Amino acid sequence: MKNLFFIAAFLLPVVSFGQLLDGDLITEGRKMVSVTNFVVEDIHEGVLFYELAVDRVGKVTSARLLLDGTTVTSTPARIKAYKYLMGLQFQKGTHYPEFHHVRVKVTLKAPVPVVAPN
Repeated sequence: MKNLFFIAAFLLPVVSFGQLLDGDLITEGRKMVSVTNFVVEDIHEGVLFYELAVDRVGKVTSARLLLDGTTVTSTPARIKAYKYLMGLQFQKGTHYPEFHHVRVKVTLKAPVPVVAPN
């Protein structure tokens, strides 16, 4: 039992870095094609919430910043997250509506410094 708690304590923070939160894209079961962990390296740390619009081809066509819950105020960091989100891909399909919407959370983390061996 202790091992299960130990494993969960270390894995849960990794899983919670970022995610698809809610929206009709999730309700209809549309999957992501691109592999991502929703973590962007930046000198600023915090979380950003965006609403994405995804077309039938699976391309993200817009990303609107949602201020509620967003902790990052740096404009360059917000632009970096925006560009990251615009590169995501989802399943294609002609049976999908013209645009699906989904709310996502992106985590900004400082890069880990590389220590040179002595």
